[in-house]
Amino acid sequence: MDIIRHLHFCPPGTPFFDVPVRSAAAEDDFPLVHEELPAGWGRAPGSEWTVLSPPGVTLPRQGWKIHVSATLDNAGHILDVVAKYCLTERVMFKFIRSRDILQRRNSKYGDRSGSGKFVTLYPLDDEHFERILHELGDLLDGERGPYILSDLRWRSGPLYVRYGGFVLRAVRSESGELVHCVEDPDGRLVPDRRGPGFRPPEWVTLPACLAEAVAARNAGTLRDFPYRVTEAVHFSNGGGVYRGTDTRDGTDVLLREARPLAGLDADGRDAVARHEQEHWALRRLDGLPCVPRLIDFRKGHEHYFLVREYVEGTALSKELVRRNPLLKAVGSAETVAAYTAWALDVLDQIERGIDAMHERGVVFADLHPGNILVRPDGRVVFIDFETAGTPDATTAQTMGAVGFIAPAGHTGFAIDRYALGCLRLALFAPQVAVLPWGPEKADGLIDVITAYYPVPEDFAERVRRDLAPPHRPAGGEDDAGGGRRPTGPAWTVPGPAGRPALLRSLADGLLATAQPGREDRLFPGDAEQFFTAEGGLGLAHGAAGVLWALAEAGARVPEEHLDWLAGRALALEDPRPGLYDGLGGIAYALDRLGRGATARELLGRVLQAPLQDLDHGLRGGLPGVGLTLLHFAAATDDRALLDRAVRIAERVTDGAPPSPRGPGKGTGAGLLRGASGSALFLLRLYERTGDTALLDHAAAALRRDLADFGWTPGEPFADGTTGRLPLLASGSGGTGMVLHDLVTHLRDTELTQARDAVLAATELPFVAQAGLLNGRAGVIMARAHMTDAPRHGGTSGGPDLGTRPEHALDGDPVQLRHAAGLGLSAVRHQGAPAFLGQESLRISSDLATGTAGVLLALGAAWGGGRCRLPFL
Repeated sequence: MDIIRHLHFCPPGTPFFDVPVRSAAAEDDFPLVHEELPAGWGRAPGSEWTVLSPPGVTLPRQGWKIHVSATLDNAGHILDVVAKYCLTERVMFKFIRSRDILQRRNSKYGDRSGSGKFVTLYPLDDEHFERILHELGDLLDGERGPYILSDLRWRSGPLYVRYGGFVLRAVRSESGELVHCVEDPDGRLVPDRRGPGFRPPEWVTLPACLAEAVAARNAGTLRDFPYRVTEAVHFSNGGGVYRGTDTRDGTDVLLREARPLAGLDADGRDAVARHEQEHWALRRLDGLPCVPRLIDFRKGHEHYFLVREYVEGTALSKELVRRNPLLKAVGSAETVAAYTAWALDVLDQIERGIDAMHERGVVFADLHPGNILVRPDGRVVFIDFETAGTPDATTAQTMGAVGFIAPAGHTGFAIDRYALGCLRLALFAPQVAVLPWGPEKADGLIDVITAYYPVPEDFAERVRRDLAPPHRPAGGEDDAGGGRRPTGPAWTVPGPAGRPALLRSLADGLLATAQPGREDRLFPGDAEQFFTAEGGLGLAHGAAGVLWALAEAGARVPEEHLDWLAGRALALEDPRPGLYDGLGGIAYALDRLGRGATARELLGRVLQAPLQDLDHGLRGGLPGVGLTLLHFAAATDDRALLDRAVRIAERVTDGAPPSPRGPGKGTGAGLLRGASGSALFLLRLYERTGDTALLDHAAAALRRDLADFGWTPGEPFADGTTGRLPLLASGSGGTGMVLHDLVTHLRDTELTQARDAVLAATELPFVAQAGLLNGRAGVIMARAHMTDAPRHGGTSGGPDLGTRPEHALDGDPVQLRHAAGLGLSAVRHQGAPAFLGQESLRISSDLATGTAGVLLALGAAWGGGRCRLPFL
């Protein structure tokens, strides 16, 4: 998950992911958003941009546009100047509507390609473009603003230019995302690239007026700069981090770049201010063996560079994942003891380092595993001092990693002590993101740790002492990691007689989160809901998945919710056809929920969708579409649908899927994105047609995923292999479910051994998330499936929530442990248990990450496996 993108959808005042809320006339809106315009001018206010259009002007579809940059301090003045010019000269323009939005776009984690853009002007042609540049440049030269990385700078002021589209023209990539386009000379739509670099299309001739600007840009290289960059390590809106060489003596260095006026933090400080703070801290801490040596701090062209010693080492965040036996399926007493000794030594080093900083009057203020390196010899080194400060500062912590930010009331040295307490927990049970959700979460993590690791007897006391608020002794009755104890636990696992009531409580809690008055979603789920038009509707993150889980569990599904889903699905424009992320899954769920006529209407749109660019993953690719067709072929006895499913199977078995585009768009391995999804489709098609060749293709697909997981025939999953994590979506859990069904039709010793290896992997002692697709609920579902007799064909009803379910869970200590372990991610919402989604940032109700997935998994484990995933 892209946690930075998700943080944008964590507005204060709600426990759910949501779009940032703002009123129609927010206090920080620029007056031009609302004030009267000259006669004939049009205004189109949006959530971020406000567009002003002069009367009688028709723009070309694309061309050279002008961007104006601004700081928070001069934005109002710049907008006044630009607006007066544009309103007088009848130039169409748009502007960021408020300072708050401008700060967010220029923040440390803002989009680098859009950073700095405050106003956009749309010239009618190249001559108009040149005139505006000269006239507006004369008015604004000398004003400051962040450098716009995607553009070419005009003179010395805040004006920048780039070639691009004036009107929205877009196509969908195979990942389903809209790609902005321009038209090439042959009339074809090609991507309108908006990356962090000035790269006009190759067929575009630069206007003559830009020659001086291009020459200035080309001359703006780093002069008298004695460092050569050899590798880019990381980028943010504030600048890059690079590995390099000191050309004077050949030593390795690390260069941290800072962009002036960009990379703003919550206090409005830019990246340069934070680098100045790091420069101060490194000078004060000079000589400490746990702190890198400062080498240089200088300006290079328009950016600043802090240069320090390059430290050979691995981030503690990676090292603890690699070593921690709690994250593996099995761990011997020897490996547990060895890891405990290593972790305690690392913690002792960190504590000594923090104490040494405090003795020199420095508060680190950003202590977390990503800011600590472990050298090959085991010594730790602290990095990234850009938020360091003095102990007399009275302000609270404003930046930090999720799970390590000190609560209100912590200042100075107490910020570091709180983070140290979080580190003590994270090195053993890396789920500290739950800590802000209640003081009992610290107790839960301590219980996990003390039950599994041979930690010292005073371990819990030391954690509570570090987490305790300043001026309050640890261990008091009302103290548990920094707050008053709740009246009762959010999650307890009852005996068999109490489980129907717990399932009813989960179902009632889900229904209580419904928001039928909204257009974009019915149930609050993962932030993925807001990334595509189908997000709030589909199986993975939308209403279809929640309603599916409720129906499978035997709960009431309100007709008004079905009306909502059907209406929004029918209104979708150009929907994706996928099973978990598109229209296919919505149609399948609605048919399951008794809305057959609507489901068939949606199926018609699936049949019309282009399939040539779909990958071979189950989430949104060909196998999911094929399974959808199979379902409706059986439901309607339509031979044509079956024939289309057979043709899709031919495509799945004939060759490799199309190459993915963009980060995170690959199919990978596992049920949703890997070959296991194809195997599931081919298996279900075999059960319909009897074509045994399909079984061989399914077996081959599963073997591909098993190879990607690092499985060796006849062996358990080894430490370090991805398959040892039996998650449904991208781990081996979903693959094991398909293997379990396949080996009932195809006798294969090797694949049976693989299924048994996945089943053994479900015994892992710890899973950091609760969700169905990438968390503990999925492990419960996979284990329940692989310990039950396979079932094929149509949908079965869920367990009756008013009766007592009986299942082997009562005799399976592994399942009981997993069910109890869900409590770390459980919170109470409106009196019912609810579950935190990915990274524990917010409560989620959806099938993939939230309460609906937990309900479905527990229904499978407690109800004889009658609750199930689609087609499993």
